[in-house]
Amino acid sequence: MTELPGFPALLARLLDHRGLDLAELTRRADVAGAEPTAVAAGGAPDPALLRRLAPVLGLDTADLFEIAALPLPADLAPVGGMVTTSIVSVVRFGKALPADRRAELRAFVASLPHARQVGRIEGLPASAPAPDPSSAGNLLMRMVASRNLGWTGTAKIFHQLTGRYWMSDAYGRIASGAQEPTPELVADFATVLGLPAGDLAALLGMPLPPQVPRPDDAVADAALLLRDLRRLGVEQLREAEDLARRLPVA
Repeated sequence: MTELPGFPALLARLLDHRGLDLAELTRRADVAGAEPTAVAAGGAPDPALLRRLAPVLGLDTADLFEIAALPLPADLAPVGGMVTTSIVSVVRFGKALPADRRAELRAFVASLPHARQVGRIEGLPASAPAPDPSSAGNLLMRMVASRNLGWTGTAKIFHQLTGRYWMSDAYGRIASGAQEPTPELVADFATVLGLPAGDLAALLGMPLPPQVPRPDDAVADAALLLRDLRRLGVEQLREAEDLARRLPVA
């Protein structure tokens, strides 16, 4: 099992891969030098600091909270509820659209208000194995869960965006730390999460396959759409699905 170090070491890995040092990160984020330095020395990151660092690092803010192993604030947390089918449908129809229509769909989704949170994400069984939060697989699955996906939704979205077909319980084994992510799986997670594969591999301290194809534009846009959808409840997702169905595909 690949056991991850704490946030300071993970941040250092990412900065090293990016060719950045802490001073440059601090300058770009326009934060007081003492804050990132304290984190680099092992201090707990402040949520406000993470919000400043995320765009500079090119990361989804919720993902950076997961990397730091901090609870997601309400405005970043997934809505929850019985949403898997709707999320999968919006992504499927959205991915089939031409670029301008994909942009129109994302703009519509962004215009919808954040829905009220409704509880546990669908597809995460109450009898799930106790997770090992220090494992690479658990971090990957927490990042996916922040997109309002349980194991069932994860399996369906991976199939849509990467072609990987696994049963949902395989993702449960990844989440629990019982199954080690392979280099190929890390590359697929990068596609679904909308991250450069090299960044994700560097963060986890894991290798990638010799050849990692760049996702095409439709897949990359679908990954960004997936991030946006976590804010929406079932009725809003149905509105987005209706629009995605109506938009012309040519």
